[in-house]
Amino acid sequence: MIKKNLEIISSIGSVILLIIMFALSHMIRNSIHQEYGFIVSLVVFILVMSVIGLKLNEMN
Repeated sequence: MIKKNLEIISSIGSVILLIIMFALSHMIRNSIHQEYGFIVSLVVFILVMSVIGLKLNEMN
């Protein structure tokens, strides 16, 4: 695949993953755990985007 297409697909996939994780965090009724859920969702999103960026950078 072309690198540009992989960047677009991975970005869209990451945003969809973030939305799903936020929705799951929102379903948690206890407010303390809900806040941790949002934080974990953001951390996972940042890690996923970082790994994708590193892997795309290695491609020629």
